[in-house]
Amino acid sequence: MALIVEIVEVAEGIFKVKTSQIVDDENSADWELVQRLDDERSATELEHMEVRELLEGLLARTPLAPREREVINLILEGEDNFSEIAQRLGLTRSRVWDAFRSAVKKLRKTANELGIAP
Repeated sequence: MALIVEIVEVAEGIFKVKTSQIVDDENSADWELVQRLDDERSATELEHMEVRELLEGLLARTPLAPREREVINLILEGEDNFSEIAQRLGLTRSRVWDAFRSAVKKLRKTANELGIAP
């Protein structure tokens, strides 16, 4: 069996979670859906791997200040909330934003020098 989870915004800031189970069996009517979901998930995972490898290459070739590198690494680890990053690093949200913006500018410059289109 496979579990499908859908999150739908029903109003601004209000979300509804809908779950359903489908049978993961070749003889089931759901089989084609399961296969399509697996293919989409695999394609998405491959795309994420490619992006991550590209970013790792750019990070290796881009001279970043320690704070810039720390902020970028936290974002790559899944921290996407600047306020939480600021609290974790003992900085203001503004300082985290400045470090992020500066790092992105440097990463873009390196990408342009390497001929990598954004």
